[in-house]
Amino acid sequence: MSNINLSTPDSNYAKKVLQGLGGKDNIKFITNCMTRLRLVLADVSKVDENLLINETGASKVIIDGNDVHVIYGLHIEQIKEAIDKEIKNEKSNEGYVGDINVRKILEGIGGKDNITNLTNCITRLRLTLKDVSKINADLLINETGASKVIIIDEHNAHIIYGLKIEDVRKAIEEELNK
Repeated sequence: MSNINLSTPDSNYAKKVLQGLGGKDNIKFITNCMTRLRLVLADVSKVDENLLINETGASKVIIDGNDVHVIYGLHIEQIKEAIDKEIKNEKSNEGYVGDINVRKILEGIGGKDNITNLTNCITRLRLTLKDVSKINADLLINETGASKVIIIDEHNAHIIYGLKIEDVRKAIEEELNK
């Protein structure tokens, strides 16, 4: 672990942490507390504790079911920021804006050209579409994090994303304006 400065983690460091966690696609949720990286992973058997401790400076890895805590100490915010940046960089090539897979959402609502109007309320993406029958509710729920798809009539639908809805709407608008 020599030559690792935990106060200024770079992209290579973040890639090494992601490798130790089984890759970005293995991460279902990531946050931090004062000293720990806190994660929910899809498959904890992919965690490489030796790599995390010996090559990234973690002092301990705690696994409890699918919850994983990696203890780094007081530089955790800088470490989490580097990891977030690396995940965002990798996912941006896959159609993500932040944590939102815009390409999949557009696919699930029948493409960019199917959208006539787009707004949101507190938890819902409100859409006016040319053809609501092009909606793929299974894709939206299983691959984009929507909790429910509600067909209002032949041109209107609501997709419930919860409190992250404003970020979802903005990400779609960003893609539409390209």
